[in-house]
Amino acid sequence: MKIIQFIFIIFISSSLSACFSPVKVTTPSTYLLTDTPESSFHKHTRAATLLVVPPEVSAAYQTIEMAYSIKPYQLSYFSNNRWAETPSQMLQPLIIQSLQNRHYYHAVVTPSYIGHYNYLLKTQLLELQQDFTQKPIVYRLVLRAQLSSAATSRVLAVKQFNVEVPVARATPYAGVIAANQATVIMLRELANFCLKNSR
Repeated sequence: MKIIQFIFIIFISSSLSACFSPVKVTTPSTYLLTDTPESSFHKHTRAATLLVVPPEVSAAYQTIEMAYSIKPYQLSYFSNNRWAETPSQMLQPLIIQSLQNRHYYHAVVTPSYIGHYNYLLKTQLLELQQDFTQKPIVYRLVLRAQLSSAATSRVLAVKQFNVEVPVARATPYAGVIAANQATVIMLRELANFCLKNSR
């Protein structure tokens, strides 16, 4: 009888410790930047090739962690929400696709391309974060672009794109939606910048 009582006590103790254990394993939610502007056709396609270098990213964004700020000069990361890839890995194909969708260049290529190209586009991601310090909450995307002539190595134009989109709710997923909206705005402006300065 004492043995049965002892086993019962051990069973109850282990069950309670499992219920009240502070260690809980949760699977992080993973998100993507996927949205691009709608296609638009030009009457005349230039016989020019544009090489798009992967975006440079500051150390704070060389991660799949999703950044946010709750007070000035401080950057934090959501614990259970993350990007599927780093911002640079997500943005480069979107930049290429949005430029291809304008049907202006003969080709838009990556550094693996070994043929001749006419223009070089370099970008630098400066900010990609959900900002809780503002009312309403905003998602901020800041990207710097530089377009150069491949023939002369001359810088043709430089521009910084600052995009802020209101976030509907104070949640990571609402931030993801706003981040995609901000990306579409930035991509549209970036494509216009490239087309304007490579004529």
